[in-house]
Amino acid sequence: MSQLALIGLDDDELAADIRAKFAELTEVDLVGIETTSNDLISAVGEELNLDVVLVHESLGPMPVGELIKDLTLRHPQLAIVLIVDDPTPDAFAQAMEAGARGVVSRDAPLDELSARVLTAAEWSQNMRRHLDASHDGPLPGRRGTMIAISGAKGGTGTTTLAVHLAMAASAARRTVCLVDLDLQTGDVNGFLDITHRRSVADLVEAADDINGTVLADALFVHKAGPHILLAPQDGERAEDVTSRATRQILNALRSRYEVIVIDCGSHLTEASAMALEGADRVVLTATPDLPALRAARRTVKMWGRLNVRKDDDLAILLVKQSRKNEVQPDFARKILKLPLLKFTVPAVFRELEESINTANPSAVDEEGFRKAIGLLAAETGAVEAADNEAEKGKSGRRGAGDAGQGVIEFVGLIPSVLALLFLMMQVCMFGMALLYTGHAANEAAHRLSIAGGAAGQYVEKDEEQPQHRRTWKLDDKSDVKKIVLKRISPPWNKNEHVEVFYPTWREHPQAGRVIVTIDAPVILPWLQTDWWKVSSTAKVTPEGQLPTGVV
Repeated sequence: MSQLALIGLDDDELAADIRAKFAELTEVDLVGIETTSNDLISAVGEELNLDVVLVHESLGPMPVGELIKDLTLRHPQLAIVLIVDDPTPDAFAQAMEAGARGVVSRDAPLDELSARVLTAAEWSQNMRRHLDASHDGPLPGRRGTMIAISGAKGGTGTTTLAVHLAMAASAARRTVCLVDLDLQTGDVNGFLDITHRRSVADLVEAADDINGTVLADALFVHKAGPHILLAPQDGERAEDVTSRATRQILNALRSRYEVIVIDCGSHLTEASAMALEGADRVVLTATPDLPALRAARRTVKMWGRLNVRKDDDLAILLVKQSRKNEVQPDFARKILKLPLLKFTVPAVFRELEESINTANPSAVDEEGFRKAIGLLAAETGAVEAADNEAEKGKSGRRGAGDAGQGVIEFVGLIPSVLALLFLMMQVCMFGMALLYTGHAANEAAHRLSIAGGAAGQYVEKDEEQPQHRRTWKLDDKSDVKKIVLKRISPPWNKNEHVEVFYPTWREHPQAGRVIVTIDAPVILPWLQTDWWKVSSTAKVTPEGQLPTGVV
């Protein structure tokens, strides 16, 4: 969530420099630059959500000290940072006396400017939350949405859901109060690592006359946005929180907050019964197992008998859901025979364990869990439908960006994939060539063993090379060559691609063996060289007349 900043200065060169720096600050949006103190006061009054105002020391006509005092009186939640030409200790002291939250030099580097502005903005937002909590009376016409979360039994995640639901509503820029009414065993403070001396039990005595100051003293303002009303540290004080006091406290909160999220735990008390009775939406959590589902049915029936909540005026949410579970939502719906939310909360034990141990809800970044919280927020009215659609849009854009990145990576892999495919096909070609030449060589050896010189005509190869003088190549009209060609499938058996040799010189390495060689096809024809030739041999044992010239 970006902070909003406004600047007051009458220096074109400095204004251009500051605009350039703010363009690099992704956490801060610059609303505008005013050139007079009067224009600045008017602009601040019109911009209700402003967080920081930067004022140059030479801005007129009003003296800058009086200007800062005027702005802080009119807008006590506004943080003001003074821009000075020379950051001396006197300038700093005068700025603090006037009510500024910080001083920054006009030549300050980007990181220093960012630190000053963000620190001031954080102070402004915290101050605004405190002022909202201490509002002296109920806001006219406000009736916040009250959401109660209860568990069918212990360990069904009521506190986890309540905390994350409150955080989601606060992130949607709604005023939120999280109330821990699990009075004996509540642990919202542990989930958020907060310590506060006040609790809901301290409001009981003042329940008849609750005002903003009393509430502000009892509430803890979390840095993420929600205001929190804790359960008493001593469990025995739960008896002090009566149903009447609870109703008055919740009504006071309803008039000051847009969303009130209540953790009712899994045990029914006077306080939790009042919260369940008065809530706009009640969510009962259950795990996908038979004991929890039976407990949910018993709980709902008990609420009906006590007139706390009718069974058709609540919804059951399955938590810790996984495809590996034996009980799936459809089966749970048949068992419960009660309204069951269409979505479930996935089992993300590791992510939640880290979040709970570090007291940092934002540490849970598992997409399925975040989506479930978003759906729960929309279903219960914790966020407006438009906010939920916007969040879906952002998620969709992130998904589209991930998909685009995936396409780019895939395109980059195409050359490697094609090269691997060609290599595999070439290996298959060589394997087939070896198979053909092996069978053909065996047939040629058998024919030469029987027919000898009658097998066909021979021509001497490479007469000029003595070592090949007695190496004979079978003529294309030879019967042996014809047999070889028959053993090789088309188009491998063309004459120009098949050679049959029968070395007869005793000193030749392959003497007495027939050699069949074919040109193995390649995927890329322009790579065709002698290196691609594939040969197989077979021993010949002559039984007839030897060829002419055999030594």
